[in-house]
Amino acid sequence: MTGLRFAALALLLTACGGEVAMATPTPHCRSVPSLPPPSAAATPVSATADHAQVDPGSTVTFTETAAGPATVQVDCSQPLQVVVTDGTGLSVYSGSSPAAPASACVDGEVAVASGVTETYQVIWPVESSIPGGTYTATLILGDAPELTLTLAVGTVPGEC
Repeated sequence: MTGLRFAALALLLTACGGEVAMATPTPHCRSVPSLPPPSAAATPVSATADHAQVDPGSTVTFTETAAGPATVQVDCSQPLQVVVTDGTGLSVYSGSSPAAPASACVDGEVAVASGVTETYQVIWPVESSIPGGTYTATLILGDAPELTLTLAVGTVPGEC
């Protein structure tokens, strides 16, 4: 019924020499394919995040794996350290993994035999108030090479 009234009003205004402004429909958002989870590697370690894009208030799990044969000097009580920074370099999160199993870490040294892997994880609880944008996570496993992963919080530029 409202549409009929609108059409009658438009016809009346047009007949009287007035112009009718028609609203341009808002384009529909295009579907953006899921981004693959970020990953990085430098012998003897590799790292991944379980998401490339997250919403504020959700979580991201960072995983770093040391593959043998390798020996890495680490803090056995907190072997994997993660520092997340925003686009300006400001640290927004830092965390560490639980202690390494006693069988894996002796006197600050993780020795990984050939064909064996040792895995550590840190979960980032993304604050609900964090602004959207690109963030960089630096993963530090003792004296192994530092690895960085980039991910988006909120919407990716170009998305609706």
